[in-house]
Amino acid sequence: MTRIGERILAACSAAALLFGSAQAAEYEWKMATIAPENSFVFDIFVKGFTDRVRDYSGGRIEITPYGAGILAHPFKVYDAVQEGTVDIGWSSAGFLVNADPTNAMFSGFPGGMGPEPFMHWYYNGGGQQMYEQLRRDDMGLQGFYSGQGTTEIFAHSHKPVRTAEDLKGYKHRTSGAWAAILKDSFGGAPTVTEFGEIYGMLQRKAIDGVEYAGPGGNLALGYHEVAKYIILPGVHQPGTMTEIFMDADTFDALPQDLQHIMKEAAKMTVMNTYLALGNQDQEAMEVYRGGKNEIVMMEPALVDQIKSAGRGWIAANAETRAAGGDARMSDIWESYRAYQDNWARNAFTRTWDME
Repeated sequence: MTRIGERILAACSAAALLFGSAQAAEYEWKMATIAPENSFVFDIFVKGFTDRVRDYSGGRIEITPYGAGILAHPFKVYDAVQEGTVDIGWSSAGFLVNADPTNAMFSGFPGGMGPEPFMHWYYNGGGQQMYEQLRRDDMGLQGFYSGQGTTEIFAHSHKPVRTAEDLKGYKHRTSGAWAAILKDSFGGAPTVTEFGEIYGMLQRKAIDGVEYAGPGGNLALGYHEVAKYIILPGVHQPGTMTEIFMDADTFDALPQDLQHIMKEAAKMTVMNTYLALGNQDQEAMEVYRGGKNEIVMMEPALVDQIKSAGRGWIAANAETRAAGGDARMSDIWESYRAYQDNWARNAFTRTWDME
């Protein structure tokens, strides 16, 4: 059994002992999030984590999560935790990319790693240590990689997108690194907006297309009902990583067993979100194919251009920051890129059953 497996087993065994003797919560926290309450995403990413923390700890930690906008504006969840108005938060590091492009490597970017290689790099290739240090040094937070989305749909769109020419002036609801790359490398018009406004903007044709999640995550949101085209592949976001975070001093003051439980609950939520979304993606694609939408595949040349632009964007930002005396992004990029390139060289040993 691997060390990770041993740790998970130990955590689960400890939890099992505690289930029969649940006690009053020793720690009660409120969590701000970026997802609507009772949505599928809220259930698997947010409640999945908070329920596991409660169960694994035998009720010693009780986290009450709230839907987007209730405790903090969706774009201000990090600020709320840092300021102490909220105990714990759930968001995506994509919202931090403008302040520090290093965060793109922990939220997803064009040409970056998909879920499987990313998870391997994070847990076994040094990514976790770099991520946790980044959160502590820059924000005074303890971060937990706590959710893994599948490859997104590039766009539910009013216009087909096949070539780079189609992206010129294209009004794309998006966020993170792709927003900057779309504008600077393809002449597009990115629009960053919170979840609650997306459907209405697409319906009114205030935007040409929207990206939010993978096929399964998008299905219940109804974007396919108001936009004719479904643009694939989701090269802009090979995988979406989400995180949970809290004040580092608060975390450090927890007993060691509770620190361990929170990390294991986050790890198990990563696995369960990926499995749930991967399964739902297949069901959603059957619905899309059987409906009135037209599925448009971008030309391979455009896919390659976007990948190249994404990796170039990361490299250029890392170089700029290093020239200014901050080599951290370069160090993380070197580790990330080396792992990704090594994976690409050796992943041919894996077999995929496809038509």
